[in-house]
Amino acid sequence: MEDYIIMCAMYPTMTSGKVDKFLVRKGDKVVPGTAVCEIISEGYFTLLSEVEGVVAEFYVQEQEYVEVDTAIIEIKLKEPKEE
Repeated sequence: MEDYIIMCAMYPTMTSGKVDKFLVRKGDKVVPGTAVCEIISEGYFTLLSEVEGVVAEFYVQEQEYVEVDTAIIEIKLKEPKEE
């Protein structure tokens, strides 16, 4: 099962931002609050993960501009343990 890290608005009027630098790599584990990338848009912001899992895929490249609400990283979710 997978989920996505989405480009969220860092301020009310934000419509897009540039992915300056990824702070994680494929295969890295993330938990809620993990810094995943730096975003430039009317300032410098750090995008944080809201999910727990492993980085599976990047949908954009560094230095690419991305619209708000666009998936930028795919996360393979931690599978719940079966009893």
